[in-house]
Amino acid sequence: MELKLEQLEYQQQAINAVISVFKGQEKNTFDNSCSEGIRSNILSLSSEEIIQNLKHIVFENGISEGTANIQTNNDICVEMETGTGKTLVYIKTIFELYKHYGFTKFIILVPSVAIKEGVLTTLKTFEKQLEDIYNTKPGYFEYDSKRLSKVTTFVEEQHPQIMVMTLQSFNSDDRILNQAQREDLFSNMAYIEAISRTNPIIIMDEPQEGMDTDNSTERLKTLNPLYKIRYSATHKVLSNLVYRLTPYDSYRQGLVKKIEVLTVSEKNDEASMKIELARIETGKGEPKAVIKAWHQTATGFKFKSTKKLDKNADLQEATGNSTYMGYVIEQITRPVRGKGFVKFKNEAVIYEGDHAKDFSVLFGEQLYWLIDTHFRKKEILKKSGIKCLSLTFIDKVDNYIQPDGIIKKAFAEQYKRVHKDVYGTDTSDAAIEQIQGYYFAQTGKGDFTDNEGSMRNNKELYDLILKSKEELLSLDNPVEFIFSHSALGVGWDNPNVFNIATLNQSYSEIKKRQEIGRGLRICVNQDGQRVYDRPQTKEGEEINLLTVIPNETYEAFVSQYQSEIAEIYGTSEAGAETRNNHKGQKTTEKKMSRNDTQFNNPSFRTFWKRLSQKTEYLVSFDEERIIEESIKAINEITISEHQVQVALGRIQNISEKGIETEDLRTQNKTVRSIFSPIDLIEELSENTALGYQTLFKIIQGINNRKEILKSPPRFLQEAVQKIRNIQLDEMFMKLNVQ
Repeated sequence: MELKLEQLEYQQQAINAVISVFKGQEKNTFDNSCSEGIRSNILSLSSEEIIQNLKHIVFENGISEGTANIQTNNDICVEMETGTGKTLVYIKTIFELYKHYGFTKFIILVPSVAIKEGVLTTLKTFEKQLEDIYNTKPGYFEYDSKRLSKVTTFVEEQHPQIMVMTLQSFNSDDRILNQAQREDLFSNMAYIEAISRTNPIIIMDEPQEGMDTDNSTERLKTLNPLYKIRYSATHKVLSNLVYRLTPYDSYRQGLVKKIEVLTVSEKNDEASMKIELARIETGKGEPKAVIKAWHQTATGFKFKSTKKLDKNADLQEATGNSTYMGYVIEQITRPVRGKGFVKFKNEAVIYEGDHAKDFSVLFGEQLYWLIDTHFRKKEILKKSGIKCLSLTFIDKVDNYIQPDGIIKKAFAEQYKRVHKDVYGTDTSDAAIEQIQGYYFAQTGKGDFTDNEGSMRNNKELYDLILKSKEELLSLDNPVEFIFSHSALGVGWDNPNVFNIATLNQSYSEIKKRQEIGRGLRICVNQDGQRVYDRPQTKEGEEINLLTVIPNETYEAFVSQYQSEIAEIYGTSEAGAETRNNHKGQKTTEKKMSRNDTQFNNPSFRTFWKRLSQKTEYLVSFDEERIIEESIKAINEITISEHQVQVALGRIQNISEKGIETEDLRTQNKTVRSIFSPIDLIEELSENTALGYQTLFKIIQGINNRKEILKSPPRFLQEAVQKIRNIQLDEMFMKLNVQ
């Protein structure tokens, strides 16, 4: 397969915007751009001329000068929605800058190996096609400190040169580029100085990913760039914005896939032993932990924070919830370089910001729907020669890579289940293993990670996922499901990712726009050609439809997506508008204060002294009546099932006013809760003061014991409340009789 280079109007507009910044520039030649063996980029325009060009460009592109933030610095910003081809745009911009102005020195600065490999692959893939268009062939290479001869060529060469590198290559004094005391210096100067004399044009890919820190900004100055051209969908530092392709533009023009969100979230999970380490308090003395957990309250279970807990604190006592039996704090560790954590005497460990509970059910349901969606799309897409890929972001590498990892096991179980449902046949473990690809590697210590250095050692998978895009897109290649931790969260994408699942035990650190962005690109067929949906295609029948499967409610997902849109475009109205049929009532809070004048009045103090006399009294109960009424009341208890809710919603349009969404369907599925065993008789006795014999008679008389198994803590809470009410009624009856 050979991917075809398209000539797209919106991409050409982005290219022209940058080219026009230098309108009036004298063309660089060998005669006016060479000195002491170094070929440089030379700017002949004044700051005033550049500003005038910028004002004209932003006007032509419909960007206000306030939004563009025009300044007399050497930054240019290009904003393009993820999946619309910004890598190709800036590569073609390099060709155009050489063609128009003779600029020859370019550095493409990237924040990660995933993005770097994507850039190098794009350069290689379209090398011949670009040469045919521009009749030139720039030299391009990946910076390697062991191959400094390429840097020498970069400095001296008369023809255009492209060096692809990361900030780590020169972000500290001990980096080879910065060393001035070496035997292999360039003309007795450090290589960083030689590069700076070329006045390179720096292309910054995803600059918000670590390139805007104080240290990075200072290090970039040592390269003495002629200009920095910043490309991103989510700029954090923005000045001289010359082109903007918003999500609205991309959606309206059909430049990216449509999006639907199939959310999987839990309901009634108060018996699931869910706990979260909110924070560790440090100060004088030993550290204390604040833990979020299910509290048993008079009005029901509430997931809320505990007070500050010390070592040996019992979470069951702190929450009043017997589900947490055995959760006694053994160790509280302050955060030093990583996250702080709490260890319990039952061996459970929880880190700051993480949830601890049994996620196997939830992850299993997500994977079921991911695989089900994948199979159904796969059969449709295959008819058009399009391979379907699915990407899964996971929370912990061990949850997938280890033989007993909950994600690894859940994927195999759900794959067999869905395969049987869809195709009516069984599948083998070997076949399931073959269709999986993952971006992880094993370190020298035996740990698994997806960091840059370790992945290079896993060459076969590394090359397939990051370099051999055409091979991965081939129907002959068996890999259909890709698993990653975080390294593929920014920069990497594949046009045929049609489904994305995020399996998290805590809040996803990957932003929704980044998450969605891995699969927004328009798909390609086996001939390497983009396949677009026709304008008259019915909603839901699009080929280019991305399904995102997070483990949270649809409202929560779209709400976060909305806030990210608003963060970029300046107003909360730019975010998603979700439909919500649950009508709530606003509550007002009133504060009351004591009137000390009245409180300290002698008459009131005398009255209060009489009123507050301690009185002891004894009330006898009719035991048979309490047993009879308790049996009747407890038999009326019904417990809500622990359920997983699956909701499908589609983002219909992204406009300037917000994100228009449509709820398509919702279904609930009952799942089994995980809980600690409880001694029902003892717990009831402790909370009602009734004797064991009385409670034995009550429990023997009830006929809805199946409700206990749904959620023992909730059943216990409701049973206690009903018995207490019966006791109160009995007490009042006795008082009235007397």
